[in-house]
Amino acid sequence: MTSRVPDLIRHLGGLAHRRELLGRGLTRRQVETSWADGEIVRVRHGLYASRGLPDDIIRAARVGGTVSGASSLALRGGWQAPSPRLVVSVAHNARDLRDPDDAGARLDAGRSDVLVLRDRTRFCPRTERLLASPSRAAAQVLLHESPEFAAAMIDSAMRLPHRQRPILNEVLEHLAGHRTARGMIASLDPRAEAGSESIARVRLAQEGIRAEPQVWVDADTRVDLLIDGWLVIECVSVDFHSSPAAYKADRARILHIMALGYVVIEATYSQILFDWTAVSTAVTVALGRHAGARLSA
Repeated sequence: MTSRVPDLIRHLGGLAHRRELLGRGLTRRQVETSWADGEIVRVRHGLYASRGLPDDIIRAARVGGTVSGASSLALRGGWQAPSPRLVVSVAHNARDLRDPDDAGARLDAGRSDVLVLRDRTRFCPRTERLLASPSRAAAQVLLHESPEFAAAMIDSAMRLPHRQRPILNEVLEHLAGHRTARGMIASLDPRAEAGSESIARVRLAQEGIRAEPQVWVDADTRVDLLIDGWLVIECVSVDFHSSPAAYKADRARILHIMALGYVVIEATYSQILFDWTAVSTAVTVALGRHAGARLSA
């Protein structure tokens, strides 16, 4: 009965080397027959997986490692950057790295859509068999992503269910000896409700402008970012304005905020990510009419 093979692989976490299966009493023939019958997936030579595992787990395993960093947080439900790359942790001395989509080809070291980290030796073999823990992944993000993307990824991850959420004290432990990355933790804020909000907040801070996220301006209304108590930045997305009713409701909301005495700048996801100069210019011109929004040096 080959059903023992998929059962054992599931018991091992969904991914198993042939030597592990043979060491638990299975035969080579049982493993090969189970694969031929479509019960399991052969990821690369000598490595098998349960059917139905997420693609990135399979692709990282095919490279020769574990889903990590931004890829790990995204799999758990965190914010994902446009054109994301696959982040894979491998052993420090790993050599036979394969293409994530073709086990028969070696990994092209020049691929921009795959980031290989040689830090898997530190992983817990029991809890990090398939992907890096939330706290380790957050630490990797702070080390290997831009400050604004790192903030967007970790802000959103800190809003996930408890077991999928990074713990900042653990993140700091993983960052021992990395002073710059540890300092970036101060820029995180889980109140942000969208990646574009986090990115705008961090980019404004880089320009010396402090923006507070998700501020209540009356009993029923919150704004995305508030600067100096009067300038509102609303980070808008087509996803939330895809119907005439939603668009109409948002226009009424903006008029209500303005009627409370606030100046409102609306910036789209695309503008924040890909045309920041236009957003920054609008904010700077608005602030030029008032004082006091600049952070102290």
